Amino acid sequence: MDEQRAEGRRMRRSRLFRLLALADLAAGLSYLSWRYARSLNTDPRALWFAILLVAAETYAFLDSVLFMVTLWKPKRRVAPEPPEGVLVDVYVTTYDEPVDLLRLTVEAAVRIDWSPLRVYVLDDGARPAVRDLCASLSCGYLTRGEEWKGRARHAKAGNVNNALLQTAGEFVLILDADQIPVPAILRRTLGYFADPGVAFVQTPQYFYNLPPGDPFGCDAPLFYGPIQQGKDGWNAAFFCGSNAVLRREALMRLGLSEYARKVEAEVAAAAARMSRAGRRRGPDPARGKAARAVLAEAARRARALMEAGGTVEAAAEVLRRGGREADRALAAHDLAGILRDLDGLGRAGDVAAASAAEAVRAQMPAIAAEVTDRTAGPGSYADGFDGSRLMARSGEALAVEALSTVSVTEDMATALKLHSQGWKSVFHPEILAYGLAPEDLGAALTQRLRWAQGTLQVLFREPVLFRKGLRFGQRLQYLTTINSYFSGFAQAVFLLSPVFFLFTGIAPVKAWSLDFFLRFVPFFLLNKGMFRFAAGGLSTKRGEQYSMGLFPLWIRAVFGALFHGSSVFQVTPKVRREGNYLSRVKVQAAFAALSVAAAAYGVTRVLLGYDLDWIGVAMNAGWACYNTAMLSVILRAALYRAPAGWDPKPPAFLFPKDEKGAP
Repeated sequence: MDEQRAEGRRMRRSRLFRLLALADLAAGLSYLSWRYARSLNTDPRALWFAILLVAAETYAFLDSVLFMVTLWKPKRRVAPEPPEGVLVDVYVTTYDEPVDLLRLTVEAAVRIDWSPLRVYVLDDGARPAVRDLCASLSCGYLTRGEEWKGRARHAKAGNVNNALLQTAGEFVLILDADQIPVPAILRRTLGYFADPGVAFVQTPQYFYNLPPGDPFGCDAPLFYGPIQQGKDGWNAAFFCGSNAVLRREALMRLGLSEYARKVEAEVAAAAARMSRAGRRRGPDPARGKAARAVLAEAARRARALMEAGGTVEAAAEVLRRGGREADRALAAHDLAGILRDLDGLGRAGDVAAASAAEAVRAQMPAIAAEVTDRTAGPGSYADGFDGSRLMARSGEALAVEALSTVSVTEDMATALKLHSQGWKSVFHPEILAYGLAPEDLGAALTQRLRWAQGTLQVLFREPVLFRKGLRFGQRLQYLTTINSYFSGFAQAVFLLSPVFFLFTGIAPVKAWSLDFFLRFVPFFLLNKGMFRFAAGGLSTKRGEQYSMGLFPLWIRAVFGALFHGSSVFQVTPKVRREGNYLSRVKVQAAFAALSVAAAAYGVTRVLLGYDLDWIGVAMNAGWACYNTAMLSVILRAALYRAPAGWDPKPPAFLFPKDEKGAP
C-alpha cells in the first residue's frame, strides 16, 4: 500500500511538472516572438547589442526546453535481486593520490559483500608503496608494461583498458582512489544485469568532505538525482567514470567494433590514396578498379571476422592477403595492356612480338606474382595495407581499446558509443560510495575545466546528432549536456547588458514598457518555478551561482577544444591547499566591479536629474546588482579558508569494528 501511494505521488508530480513545462514553453514562445517581432531596438547604435541579447535569450530558452525534455519521463528504479556466483573485478584507479587515502578505499573494496570477488589496484604511478599496500591487503596490483613505453597513455582510460586485458571478471566495478564503497554496492546493482542488454549501472557520486555551505559548488544532487533519472527514462543515463558497474562483454564488443571501424577507415583512406596515385600514373581510369574491389572485400571480411570474435592475428592476415591480391590485380592489369600491344604488333607482322605475346599469355599468373614480389615496398598496396602494421595501430600500446580514448572524459564518450551500439544503461539513485570533493577553488576549477573540455571534445570528434544507432531521445540527452558548456557566451552577454545600458543609455529594447513586463515576468517566474519544482526540494542555488560564475571557464573550454583538439588529463588534487586564488577569477572580479560601477553611475544620473528614464535605470541597476551577488560567490571561494579544526572523516559505518571494538 505504501509503495502504491508513493507511486501515486510520483505520477502526480510528473503530471504537474509537465503542466509547468508546457506553460513555461508557451510563455517563452510568446516572449521571444514579441522580442523578435516588436521590441528590437533598430537604432544603428543599439542594433548589434540588441541582436546579441536576444540571441542569448534564445539560447537560454532552448536550454530550458532541453531540460524539460530530459525530465519529461524520469525513471525511478528499485534494485532487483542480484544473481549468484558471477565473478566481479573491482578496479581502484590511482595515479598520485596519497597512499593513506588509497588504503581506505582498498580496505573497503576487499570488504564488499560479494563472492567471487577480485580487487585490483590500477596504479598508473607505478609506486612501490602502492605495491606494498596491495601485498599487505592481499589484492591484485596492475600497472603498465613495457609495451606502453613511448606510446600514448590515454590517462585513466588507458589504465582501465590495460587492466581489462589482464583480468577476467564478468562484471567490473570501477572506483576512483577516493571513492569508498559500501559493502552492499554489488548486491544493489548486479540485479539489473539480468537484462542481457544492460551495459552499465551508474550510482551517484557523493562527497563526505563538503565544507559548510559548499563554497566551491561541488555538490550535484540535481544531476545525481532528477537529471540522471530523466536521462535514464530515455535510455541515456551517463557513465560517470566511478561508482559504476560495467559488463565486460559490452566493453570488449565495443572495443572490437571500434577497432574494426578504425581499421576499415584506414583501409578506405589508403585505398583512396593509392587510387589517386594510380590515376596520376596513367590515363587509364580502370587501372585501380579491380584492386579497389579486392581491398574493399578484404576490409569487409576482416571486420566481420573481428565482430564474430576472431583473433586480431587472423584479421591481420586477411588484410595482408588483400593487399597482396590488390598488387597482383594491378600487375595483371598492366600485363594485359602489354599483351594487347604485343598482339597488335604480331598482327602487323612482327614475328618476335607475336612469340613474346604467346610466352606472356602462357606464364601470366607467374609473371604477375613475380612483378608483385619485386615491386613490393613503399607505394605498393601490400605496404599500404600491411595487416600487422594496421592491426598494431602505430602509436598505440593496445590494439583493442574498450574505454574510449577520444576525450579526457572517457566515461561520457564510452557511454555514447555503447548507446549507439544498442546497449542499455541504468541509473540507480542510491548512494553506495563516499568520496572526496575538491577542497580549494584551484582544484575545483581544474576539475571543471577537464570535464568541459572533454565533453566538448566528444562533440567535435563524434557526430552526436548524426551518429548511427542513437535514438532521437538519446541524441537530445547528449546534446543537452554538451550544449550546457556553451552557456558561457550567453552569460557574458547577460552580465554586460546592464553595464552597457547604464553607461551609455542605449537600450536593447525600444522601451521598458508595460508590454515588456507583461511578457517577461510570467516567463521568468514560470521558468524559475519549473526548475524549483523539478528539483523536488533539493538545493539548486549554488549550482545556479556557479553556472554564471564559471562563464570564463566555459568559454575557455570551447576555444580550447575547438582549436587545440586535446588537453592534458590532470588528476584532481585530493589534498586541501591553502592559498589565494583571486588570480584564477580575475575576469569575474572585473565583471563584478563593472556591474557595481555601472549601477552607481546610473542611479547617480537619475538622482541628479541627468537621466529621466528611471524605469530603465532601476531595472538595469537591479539586474547589475543581482549579477554582482551571483559572482560574489566565486570571489569569496577564491579567499575561502576552512573552519579551524575542519577535518572530515568518512562515515563510520564504512569501517565495521571487530570483536574487540577496533575498526
